[in-house]
This record gives sequence, C-alpha cells and structure tokens, in this order.
Amino acid sequence: LKLCLSLTVKYSIFRSSCEMVSKSTNEKLKQGIAVRFHGEEGMGQGVVREWFDILSNEIINPDYALFTQSADGTTFQPNSNSSVNPDHLNYFRFAGQILGLALYHRQLVNIYFTRSFYKHILGIPVNYQDVSSIDPEYAKNLQWILDNDISDLGLELTFSVETDVFGAMEEVPLKPGGTSILVTQDNKAEYVQLVTELRMTRAIQPQINAFLQGFHTFIPPSLIQLFDEYELELLLSGMPEIDVQDWNRNTEYTSGYDIQEPVIQWFWEVVESLTQEERVLLLQFVTGSSRVPHGGFAFLMGGSGLQKFTIAAVPYTSNLLPTSSTCINMLKLPEYPSQEVLRDRLLVALHCGSYGYTMA
Repeated sequence: LKLCLSLTVKYSIFRSSCEMVSKSTNEKLKQGIAVRFHGEEGMGQGVVREWFDILSNEIINPDYALFTQSADGTTFQPNSNSSVNPDHLNYFRFAGQILGLALYHRQLVNIYFTRSFYKHILGIPVNYQDVSSIDPEYAKNLQWILDNDISDLGLELTFSVETDVFGAMEEVPLKPGGTSILVTQDNKAEYVQLVTELRMTRAIQPQINAFLQGFHTFIPPSLIQLFDEYELELLLSGMPEIDVQDWNRNTEYTSGYDIQEPVIQWFWEVVESLTQEERVLLLQFVTGSSRVPHGGFAFLMGGSGLQKFTIAAVPYTSNLLPTSSTCINMLKLPEYPSQEVLRDRLLVALHCGSYGYTMA
C-alpha cells in the first residue's frame, strides 16, 4: 500500500503536504509514497523526487521564517525568531518528518544545514567553533578569550549576554545568578561553553525539539547516532552538485591572468574533466567550504562580504603546487607549461594537500 498525495498547485505544496502527511499513519508513509500534482498525469519515482526537491526549497523559504542562512550563505540554521510564524513548531515537526522520510526512502534533499544543526540531530554537543557558522567575529572573540590570559585585562565580563529579542536588547543569564558572576581565567572555558550553548542550542531549543519529534518518527535516535555530522550530511543531501559554467562565469583573475591565458583555458578544461568529488575538493581547497552558496557562485562570501572565486598567477618552478587563500577565495595557480602538468599538480594538491591553506 502506498500513500497517494494529490497536490493542487505546486506553490501551495508545503502547506498541502504538511496537512496530508499529518493525516496519514506512519506505517503507510513507511510503506511508500506516490505523488501526483493536480492537472498532471505523471506519477512514479521521478515525481516523488520532484516532491522532495520542491519541499527542500520550501523548508528554507524565507516566507515561513523557519531557517536562516549561515554567515557564508551555503548552509541553513533554525531561526531563533521563527515564532513570528504562529505555526512554526508544527512546520518544524513537518520538516523533521520530511527529512526522516527522505532518509527512510533513500531520497536526497536539496538543502545543507550548519554543522551544529547536524550535531543537534545526532545528539552531539556543540562547541565554540560551531558559532562561526552564524557569527564568525563572535567565534573569533571566544577563541581569543580561550587563547589569552584575561586576568588583568579589566574585561568585566559576567556569566550573562545581551541578546536581541525582536529588536529589543535583553540581558540573559548563562546560569543561575550569572549576571553577578565574573568571568575569570579559571572559569572562562565554562563561560565560552555556556555562551556557545545559548547561541547554538538554547536559543533554538523548541525548534530543535519539534524537528526531532518529526525526524525520529521514521529514524530512531539509536540508528542515526551511528554516524557523525559529516556522514549525516552526505546521507541526507549527497555530494553537492557544482555547475562549472556558473563557476567559470563568476570567476575573476589577477596578477597577470585573464580569461584568454592558455593556463586559464587549461584550468577550466581540467575542471570540466574532474569527477564531482574532485570538484568539491577543489572548491573546499580554495574557499574552505564544500558547498556552493544558495543562488550560485555570484553569492560566494569571503572574510569581509561578497568575494568572487579568484585565480592569481604565480611564477612556475618545477613541482610547484597550487596554493590558496581561503579568506579571499583565491587560488594561486602557477604558470604551468602544459595542461598535463597543471592537471597533475592540481590533483596532487587536492588529494594530498587539501588542508594546506595559506593566509592572504
């Protein structure tokens, strides 16, 4: 027996699907899903894939206020102010059901979440480095506190933070009596962890709980906890698709290179010939992220705002590998004498030196 979802119009797919899924039994949903759009003849697995694809995009539709983009624009995080939508917790539960169903039926979803949200799904504690996905500067400040002796700096920090709640600033204690407890060299690690938990967990706890309630309907915690956050991302969303033409169109050149240079022509021919996995490695090598921003390469973010993928010329010496400056999305590409040498050196860098980034 399969559940048949007959959907009136595609633009109302989110609400109509939510209503139909909520009325169905979990057993029917586990047995199978058949989808038909009103006015269209098609059914079968292709239509089911389209349904999951459309729902993926609707889950992050800003009109529902459920998720917000991460700082680099490539991933999504539950919106701490999602209560502006009175049905937000019902929709979070539905979003969890959709991802659980997709995983149960081995369908991929067209959405990537922040590393911290995957951790929430898995029940893994977040740490201060996860803050960088929503506020890179704040994460740097937390790192600085951990790395330096704060005893004589006169910071006068307490175990409380000011938080923006619908435009008004409120002081929130990090633990009972926190507004009167000073942060010291001895307790700063606890302060950093509590700040992290407030920003990344407490601020969105109802949303996380509602999502997990839906997700666990189809995927029990004991099963999903066999994976780490990286494996979960691949299970849910697969390897990111990279549009090489869009990448090429939104690339800039510097230090003597331009689009007509033979080395640049060779480079794009090599990129075209790479496997999808190797393209992802190249993107990660240069930008620090394995994902293309929502909207394409035109929305690639650097350390200080929008920053296009850039290729800079470097004088060639024998066996020299490409390097990168991830903070400005720059590939430093030596002026190789042939396409064969370029391909060889690039692949060595990707497979053996993916974490050998340089700073600008």
